[in-house]
Amino acid sequence: MNKAIKTNWLPLFITNFLGVLNDNYLKYLVFFISTTWIMKDKESIVIMLASALFVVPYIAFSPIAGKLARDHAKAKIIQRAKLFAIPIMAIASIGFIFQSITITMFAIFLMGLQSCLFSPAKYGIIRDIGGKEGIPFGTGAMEMLTFMGVLLGTYFAGVTSDISQFELLAPHRITIVCAALIIFAVLGWLISLKIAPKETVPDDEDSTTLNPILFLIRSYKWSRQIKGLNVVIMGLATFWAIGSLLQMNITVHCRNMLQLSDTATSTIMAIVAIGIGLGCYITGVISNKKVRTNLVPIGGVGMLICVSLIFILNPETTLFTILIVLTAFFAGVFKIPLNAFIQDRVQGRKLGLILAYNNLMLFTFILLSAGVFGLVETLANSLVVFAAVAVITLLITIFAWLRIPGAGRIKE
Repeated sequence: MNKAIKTNWLPLFITNFLGVLNDNYLKYLVFFISTTWIMKDKESIVIMLASALFVVPYIAFSPIAGKLARDHAKAKIIQRAKLFAIPIMAIASIGFIFQSITITMFAIFLMGLQSCLFSPAKYGIIRDIGGKEGIPFGTGAMEMLTFMGVLLGTYFAGVTSDISQFELLAPHRITIVCAALIIFAVLGWLISLKIAPKETVPDDEDSTTLNPILFLIRSYKWSRQIKGLNVVIMGLATFWAIGSLLQMNITVHCRNMLQLSDTATSTIMAIVAIGIGLGCYITGVISNKKVRTNLVPIGGVGMLICVSLIFILNPETTLFTILIVLTAFFAGVFKIPLNAFIQDRVQGRKLGLILAYNNLMLFTFILLSAGVFGLVETLANSLVVFAAVAVITLLITIFAWLRIPGAGRIKE
C-alpha cells in the first residue's frame, strides 16, 4: 500500500478515534458519576438504561442511515454528524452541571442517534480510500483505533470520577468534564473536514423502505444472494452482544466483587480495549489482503476458554485482568474477518444499506444483552453473567464454524 493511500487514511482514523473516545468518555461518566446521584442498589438499572438508550436509535433509524450512505457523499455525512456532536456534548454538560440523570440520559440517546446516522458512511468509505486490497488493513487499523478510543475514553472517565478525592481538583471536576466533552467534539469535527476520498457516484433510487421491520426483512432476503452473508451479520451481532455484556458486567464486578475504585476499574477497561485493539490490528495485518474467515473459530474458542476460566476460578484482580484482556484479544481475532467479509462481498452503493442492516441487527442484540444483564445480575451476581457469556460464545462459535464460508466445513 503506497504512502499516499496511507496518508489518506489518517483523517478518517483520527475522526473515528476522537468520536469513540468522546462517546465512551460520556458513557462511563454516566456509569461512574451519575450513579452516585442515586441509591447504590439502583446503579445496575442506570447502567442498563444508559446502554439501552445508546442502541435504541440504531434499531429505529438504521434504514435512514443506510439510505443516507447510499444517496449522498459519505464524507459529507461524516462531517455533518461530527458537527452535530458539539451541541450533544453541550447538552451532556448541562446534565452534569445540574446533576440531572434525565438530561445525561437524553444526551446518551442523542449520541447514539448521531453515531447511528454516520456509521454506514464511515465503514463504507474504507473501500473508497484504500480500494478492495485495502479492506483488511483499513478495517483492522480502524477497529484498533476504535478500541484505543474506548480505552482512553474509559480511563479518562474513571480518573475524572476520582478527582473528587483530591482537595485541590475536586471543585473543578465538572468544569473539567464539560471542557473535555466539548473539546473532543470540536476536534473531531475539524479533522473530519480533511476526509476527501474518491467516492462512487451516489445512487438516487428511492425504493428503500424506512420502516425498520420491512427494512430488516428485505435486507435479509437480499443478503441470501451472497452465501454466508446473513450468518456473518449474525456473528457480528452476537459479538457485540457479548462485548456489551462484558462491558456492563466488568464495571459492576470490579466495584462489587473485586472492591476496586473507579480509576482501577477504568484502568482494567482500558487494558481490555488494548487487548481487543491488538487482536483487531494483528488480524488485519496477518490477513495479508485476504479475507481469512478461518480465524473466526480460533477467536471464538479463545474467548470461550478465557471467560469460562473467569467463571470457574472467580480470580482475584491480577488473574482476572489477564483473562479478561485475553478474552478481548481473541474477540478482535473473531471480529475482523467478519467485517472484512462484508466489505469484500457487497459491491457498490449497496454496501451502505447492508452496513445499516448489520447495525440494525447488532444493536438489536445489544439491546437484548442489556435486558439479559439486568435480569441475571439482579437475580444472581456478576459471576453468573460471565457464565452466560461463555454459553453464548460457545453457541456462536459452533454456528460460525459450520455456516461461514471458509471458516470450517464449508469451502468457498
